[in-house]
Amino acid sequence: YLKNPKRLLKINCAEYSGNHEYAKLIGSPPGYIGSNEKSILREKADESSQWVILFDEIEKASDKLHNLLLGFLDDGFVMDNHGITLDFTDSIFVFTTNIGIHEHVGKKIIGFDAEITSYDGARELVKDAFKQEFSPEFINRIDEIVYFNQLSTEDVEKITTLNLKKLPIKITKRLVRHVVDNAYSIEYGAREVTRFIKQDITLKLADKILEGCASKIYKPVFKNKILSVEGVDG
Repeated sequence: YLKNPKRLLKINCAEYSGNHEYAKLIGSPPGYIGSNEKSILREKADESSQWVILFDEIEKASDKLHNLLLGFLDDGFVMDNHGITLDFTDSIFVFTTNIGIHEHVGKKIIGFDAEITSYDGARELVKDAFKQEFSPEFINRIDEIVYFNQLSTEDVEKITTLNLKKLPIKITKRLVRHVVDNAYSIEYGAREVTRFIKQDITLKLADKILEGCASKIYKPVFKNKILSVEGVDG
């Protein structure tokens, strides 16, 4: 199931920041709107016990969801709003978090020779922030904690090239370098690359394409004694 994209359930924890929103996973309490509908986890459990469940940006979830996960991670079972036990014993749970990144990475160190802190240089601070954010009970239920490496310039160039391949343009080293030099930062990673390509390249490219179409649309052509417009009637 690890190779089957249909077995991946992604949960955006920003949508579960309210204390009542965790009910979307196990169903609303009896008497509330939607209590008779199948919850997200009920639908998945009915299909299979084998899933990769990704909780994206877990730090944004409410304490209610965190408490629900404590029992969930213990034995792989969770009870829905109808008292039905949902089986996820064959599933893998993955959590992502940006805790400590914005506070400690990409910041200038005070001093005459001020340097911008790198991810590797702030690794211990990130670890401390992680331990302060999550309870020992939650951390103890996680089998492995992976700290990702900082993106290198070569990594960002590859990401940039993949994004540019979606556009009808010729990709050159100069263009890739232009994007990387103007968009990449240690603090924001590669996400700014996508935004920069959209604003600085995609929209400008669209304007040029529309200008080309406009020049055809407003160019009258007489055809079979009927006034037609290129680009409109074929």
